[in-house]
Amino acid sequence: MSRGEVHVLFPFPPHMPNIGIVMLQGSREAHAQALYQASKLLKINVVIKELRTVGDLNDSDLAAVVIPGGESTTMRKVGGHEGTKILPEIYKIIRKKPFFPVLATCAGAILLADPQDGGEPLLQAKVERNAFGRQVDSFFGEVQVAGSNESANCAFIRAPRFTAVSENSGIAFLKGEPVGIREKNLIALTFHPELSETSIFHEMLLSSAISNTGGDQI
Repeated sequence: MSRGEVHVLFPFPPHMPNIGIVMLQGSREAHAQALYQASKLLKINVVIKELRTVGDLNDSDLAAVVIPGGESTTMRKVGGHEGTKILPEIYKIIRKKPFFPVLATCAGAILLADPQDGGEPLLQAKVERNAFGRQVDSFFGEVQVAGSNESANCAFIRAPRFTAVSENSGIAFLKGEPVGIREKNLIALTFHPELSETSIFHEMLLSSAISNTGGDQI
């Protein structure tokens, strides 16, 4: 096992998609644990790859990527053209392979909606930064998952807000307001599902990765 690589193994069929976690900011270990739980529930094995550089991205044969939350301005600087350059490379992959699965949470959703790399937005949805308030206004809210009876108490930490979403794209709602959307295989959430007790959004990502095998992999 190489540095920055974790194999999640269960007595399931041997297919193991590689799932990358962008290691810029945010609850990266919590995302890894949520992927672990999701893989167990879906009865698949996965390999979790830590993505720190463009080299990590290019060498990983990835089936899906997680972009955790954090502070979007800092993430742009650290992961952008003046830093590791990993974010512009991910944007290129998404534009080249529009069905490539991505889970972007909080600041990750901001980056997809407004990549600021000279190219078109990666989401049709519009996002407003810090729209739920400042850090002191952070809260836990009951999020309802579309198409199911499942809900989860999720963390909204200096959370952004969708100001416009495409029709039928909503997958998660807070008091009727869309706080999670899905466009093709891009899942964007304004909250932190990795800090809740549900892994349903990570299950969605892994299901897309499995069904997309042989398609838009890196």
